[in-house]
Amino acid sequence: MAANPLRQDWLRALGGFPARTPLDARVVERVEEPRYTREKIWFWSEPHEPVGAYLLLPNGADFPAPAVLCLHQHAGQFHLGKSEPVGLAGDPDMAYARELAERGYVTITPDFKGFEERRDTVLEGARFEHYLAGRASVEGRTLQGRHLWDLIRALDYLHERPEVDTARLGSLGHSLGGQETFMLLATDERVRAGAVSCGVSTVRSFFDRKITHNWAWYIPGFLDLGDTPALVDLIAPRPLCLLAGRQDRIFPV
Repeated sequence: MAANPLRQDWLRALGGFPARTPLDARVVERVEEPRYTREKIWFWSEPHEPVGAYLLLPNGADFPAPAVLCLHQHAGQFHLGKSEPVGLAGDPDMAYARELAERGYVTITPDFKGFEERRDTVLEGARFEHYLAGRASVEGRTLQGRHLWDLIRALDYLHERPEVDTARLGSLGHSLGGQETFMLLATDERVRAGAVSCGVSTVRSFFDRKITHNWAWYIPGFLDLGDTPALVDLIAPRPLCLLAGRQDRIFPV
């Protein structure tokens, strides 16, 4: 990552990141589909923190191929995570990892902490998300930083796969997935392009309109940093598509 003072301020606001430790990645399931192969993988983003993900490998591709992180939405549906973008569950319109694999891209879709296979056995749904944010805060970290570290480690995993052209990495997501795509591009320059479907507005607009959001939006000092426009400065000049709905009540244009 470049030594950009604004990026260093952003990383400090996130609470910093832990040291890299071995991914110890493994493939636990492999399924041949007509147009791609689906692998279920596990890797460790940090000690004692396993991350489950699906990797889709397009059949007949000229490897190494470009790869896209396809990040799942929130929607308060904590039972859904990586399975929705790959088309195994949830809304078929959210199966963008499957569609991209059918177009010849390698795709990877991890569970965010608190979703699908990364849920807690005691605390349910939003209660666990609240717990994660509170614990991160008292440990000097942020839930946003925790999400981003998992994605950074997913990028590390892509760098280990011979099927991936690591000079052509992108990220795409809807809602929470769009939020995390936007913030990942501001954090890790290995991601060369991004597409965001909803999920991004200014934090100031949330406060002005009394909108409550997922806990990862609340980063100490974010307004002093410059709110979301500051992150645009960190992404430029890499390509970024931001889509927003005029009637989206929770993400003002």
